[in-house]
Amino acid sequence: MRDLSYWFDLTLFGLNPAAFRMHNILLYLLCLPLIYGVTLGVWRYFRPTDTASAPWAAAAVTTLFALHPSHVEAVVTIAGRKDVLSAMFSLLALWFAVRVRQQREFSPIYAAATLLAMEAAILAKATAVAVAPVIAMLWLTYWRDQPKPGRRHVLLLWALASLFLAGSFALIFGVATTKRVPFYFGIEAATRSFAVLGWLARLAVSPEERHYLYPVFEDPYLPFMVALGVAVLAATVAGGVMILRKRSLAGFALAVFLLLCMPSLQLIPYAPPSLVSDRFLALAVWPATLLIVALSWRLKPEPRAALLLVIALSWSYQTVLHPRDWRGAEALLDTELRAYPGYYMPAAYKIYGLQLPHGLHDDAIETANRITPPQIRKLMIDLINAHQAVHIDAVATDNPQKAIGLLWELFFDLKQPPVQFQWNPSIYNLWESMNGLFVDQWKYLYKRFPDDALVNYNAGLWMVNVRKYTDAIVHLRAATQSQRLPDSMRATAFQNLGLAYLASGHIADAESALVTALNQPQPDIRVHCLLAMVYKQTGRLDEAAGAGSRCRNAPDKKTVH
Repeated sequence: MRDLSYWFDLTLFGLNPAAFRMHNILLYLLCLPLIYGVTLGVWRYFRPTDTASAPWAAAAVTTLFALHPSHVEAVVTIAGRKDVLSAMFSLLALWFAVRVRQQREFSPIYAAATLLAMEAAILAKATAVAVAPVIAMLWLTYWRDQPKPGRRHVLLLWALASLFLAGSFALIFGVATTKRVPFYFGIEAATRSFAVLGWLARLAVSPEERHYLYPVFEDPYLPFMVALGVAVLAATVAGGVMILRKRSLAGFALAVFLLLCMPSLQLIPYAPPSLVSDRFLALAVWPATLLIVALSWRLKPEPRAALLLVIALSWSYQTVLHPRDWRGAEALLDTELRAYPGYYMPAAYKIYGLQLPHGLHDDAIETANRITPPQIRKLMIDLINAHQAVHIDAVATDNPQKAIGLLWELFFDLKQPPVQFQWNPSIYNLWESMNGLFVDQWKYLYKRFPDDALVNYNAGLWMVNVRKYTDAIVHLRAATQSQRLPDSMRATAFQNLGLAYLASGHIADAESALVTALNQPQPDIRVHCLLAMVYKQTGRLDEAAGAGSRCRNAPDKKTVH
């Protein structure tokens, strides 16, 4: 759905960014009457004795939703299309779901429309699967309210259909995803989820300044955020119990907030640049504002109006200020660095997104030196030095040896991530980005020096280390065919070429390379370990046994060095 909407803009307006932004704003404005309609229906259902105030309450919720500063990121950035598009279809689905109950009669037309709108929301952004349990909970509440003699179980079937449809999409997306973050079963995983929930609850109601990247584990108030997350979960459980016992608008709002936040809680870890983002609240702001209005309705009209006005003005102030940070990438990142000095994510974005592409290596070093964690600071400095050696020094001197040495140093840094790598997906994201930049440096180097034997030799060894065997074959074959490769490196080159052939299934080529490695000066005895594997795969068991015996006499069984 997102790509279809982009295609629509491109077809009608070309690459005019104003058209894309106006489309985002239009989608956001379409959300507002839907917020009003959903709130109106929910209020009338959960507070049947106060239906007269429902239009005013719905108007208050809609106003607070419209002014909330968390929407700025999704609306003002073209890339936020998926968030506003998914929110619009999700609200449409909720509006249809509310209207399923027509004078205590069940409407299959509205139920079918609910599922179609929900499907569109999921196809706009996968996290919209969280809308399905909200719809199922609402329909289950409708069903329980019907007199027992007249209860129609078809409503339960529609609720199960919504869950089944969302679960099917979630399964498809889960199987299709190519970037997986390893699970970690430590206390930090629970801490992470509670901290994220606490942050989302804080951002949903707070008038504080908004940012693009939020530190979670690096935040000095992490214990308080974890405690807030636990409190939100406890309040939601209490709200769920309230809903089971009687109609409760506050309990419904708490449950919906938690359900809509669930895809962002890192229960199934993924690697965002920030564990918390404003765009995660694109839809979850609605139950938060609904809860605020529902609680404020217990006050007398004058203090209630004053309280809601103060909240609206404080949110409006941040909503007006926040777009200034999005004037450009540099302004945005500078704001982040001022807000969170020493935080590595905005520093990393500024270094490899702005400073390195423009050759500002001295400025990049200055930015890196502000990073607080020493291991990440060293990684950034090594990346900057390697980038300068590859793109500046090697080109100026026509000698890539210094660049090769610095790339190997950077490689060993990347092979030893910090302990937080296991449970902090933001660090995982950073390490993945650094690995991508490291690969780019190698690509530039062997593109700039395609016939240099040392470049091909070292590139081949690195590719064997990271198991890119097909590419390793190309570079190691070029290195071994070059007369400029020193004799002291030929044995290692042929050995790793044989390993790459063997791992790629080219057994005959692997045997030829490994035999050649043994014929080089000072061959590595561990070549016999690889030859034993070759002989075994070709059915030459006697030769495999002999090579295996020589392999066992090797001082170290490693086959790559």
